[in-house]
Amino acid sequence: MSSLPLYKQIIICVIFLCTTGACLLPLLEAMRQRRETAVPPVPQFPGSSFPNAFAYIYTAFFMLTFAMSAIQDIMAPAAVASPMEMLLSGVVQIGLYMPFIIVYFSLPRREQPQSSLILKVWWVVKALFFIWIASALIELSQVNRLISHLTQCPPLQNVVQLMMDGSSFEKGYVAIMAVFIAPVTEECCFRGFVYNILKRWNGRWIATLTSALLFAAVHGSLLQLIPLTIFGVVQCLAYEKARSLWLPVAIHTVFNACSTLLILLFPELIPV
Repeated sequence: MSSLPLYKQIIICVIFLCTTGACLLPLLEAMRQRRETAVPPVPQFPGSSFPNAFAYIYTAFFMLTFAMSAIQDIMAPAAVASPMEMLLSGVVQIGLYMPFIIVYFSLPRREQPQSSLILKVWWVVKALFFIWIASALIELSQVNRLISHLTQCPPLQNVVQLMMDGSSFEKGYVAIMAVFIAPVTEECCFRGFVYNILKRWNGRWIATLTSALLFAAVHGSLLQLIPLTIFGVVQCLAYEKARSLWLPVAIHTVFNACSTLLILLFPELIPV
């Protein structure tokens, strides 16, 4: 660990702390309520036969999977995979997430506010505008340049570098995963389960900050920690606004699609 560059040590510590906190916070609160013989909170998924224990175990499994994968990639970036290995990895990821997705979308729907399609599109536009403005302000503030200078952190994430320098197949594979797979799987995990479980036991704002920090940390980029945390907070607020995952999934999809097009079509505009 001590032989790793400073930026890798920092992001690994952040991943460890965020993952540990997200796992322990609900457990400690549950133990406190049991000790104080408090009335238990409402069921995690009211009206559903879906067992809460499975939700907790499966969510913890994915948090640890995200964390271990991010740490492994930080400590020893994987060699360039063959097309078949990349396809197999994608199939495995989708297969692991499928129970998550099926279970969440088969749960009884919460009552959603009556709103027009125009209003829903406006929600997406507002969220994206706020995220992009926040990211621009962070870039203009030179905070990332200072962090990069102090820690020798490279300016680009591995996946962005692959999108810029990879083969046509690699670019296409990453684009498909980023635009069509990641928005559904990540929102189902971090907002559908992690956020909901934390909110049940620890309250809305602790759940928002903890799930957003965890979401940002497991992306494994020190320079993207602040922007992705803001992104995660906005997604939690969007989830509460729509009372379902459709809004955060739509925001995530459009955000990733715009970012992918920017990297592919205008790589010279990417700050390095």
